[in-house]
Amino acid sequence: MTNNGYIIVFVKIFAAIVSAIAYTLYSSWKIYTPLAERLPGTDYSSFSSLFAINFAPIFIIFIILGVILSPMIDRFIYKKFGLKGIRGILTILVAYLLLGVGGGAIVSIFFYKIHFIYHYILVSMCSVLIFLFFQTVFQFFLYKMVKP
Repeated sequence: MTNNGYIIVFVKIFAAIVSAIAYTLYSSWKIYTPLAERLPGTDYSSFSSLFAINFAPIFIIFIILGVILSPMIDRFIYKKFGLKGIRGILTILVAYLLLGVGGGAIVSIFFYKIHFIYHYILVSMCSVLIFLFFQTVFQFFLYKMVKP
């Protein structure tokens, strides 16, 4: 593997970590019930416990979709299509969205929750878009710093 290959793997791992943290923060915030809205006699989780419980599965999703599967998608797209201009951006976006659809369907089947397939697909599509955003930002800044 060339030096460029190590940089790509580093960017994908770093993007997966940051994406998992960002998505977990958002999902924990969405689930969290503020103190003023809590009912007496009902048990609620703190924000930090929600974050801790949600981080592990979300991180695994980002590692599988982002670090393991996205290099295969990238390699396939770079070989099949010329990635220049708007067509290249749209091709990458559609490929990652299809990766999210496939990943959501696989997770749904894996957990035997076929009736939740729409939910899993939606979560996976959001996950890959977040990952793609952070990956693109990190690649842009890393390549800016590396080039003289």
